[in-house]
Amino acid sequence: MAGPTSETRRPTARRILVAALAGAVALFVWSAISHMFIIRGIGFEPLPDEAAVEPLVGSLERGGLYFFPRIDWSRSPSDEEIAAWETRFRRGHGLVLYEADGDGPVSSKKLGLQFLGDLLAAAILAALAARGLGMGVAAGAVFGAALGVFASAGVSSLYWNWYGFSHAFFVAHCGDKIVGWLIAGAAVGWVLSRQGSAARRRPAAS
Repeated sequence: MAGPTSETRRPTARRILVAALAGAVALFVWSAISHMFIIRGIGFEPLPDEAAVEPLVGSLERGGLYFFPRIDWSRSPSDEEIAAWETRFRRGHGLVLYEADGDGPVSSKKLGLQFLGDLLAAAILAALAARGLGMGVAAGAVFGAALGVFASAGVSSLYWNWYGFSHAFFVAHCGDKIVGWLIAGAAVGWVLSRQGSAARRRPAAS
């Protein structure tokens, strides 16, 4: 009598896709709760006079991400120009993010793009998780949280360290990522483990 082989226990492509969808939905719901009720506004400071920004906005020809003070690296600046730029940089530097398209703060386009991003990331998580047999809720949660730490250390820290994003913003969004991917990983692990449970309940073939 032969029991189910590792091949029969390995999650099918359909199961992996379902797991990816479950993980994406879990992450999307968590992100909505987190950004609307938990970390909303953390790390952002109000401008003392928003009207003073209007001339700056009017001078911008198009939306984009602007950094100041600026130096044109494309033309190989001289040592004197670099030294002058570094002096201005030390006196204060910053970013200006400007969107000129007039899109609302929460739009169907932004929600759709966010879900597509969550789905792609959850599909990668599900594909990696499917390589390990016996994946369950706990293992999936640990694996997902590890990916959240990876994303925080590899991506979020860059904006905090090099571009001056506030400590509060950095900590809040690292926590958001880690908890979100812990939940998504648990959902992925649960879906993948259902196939393994079904295989164990299936009568052995002679």
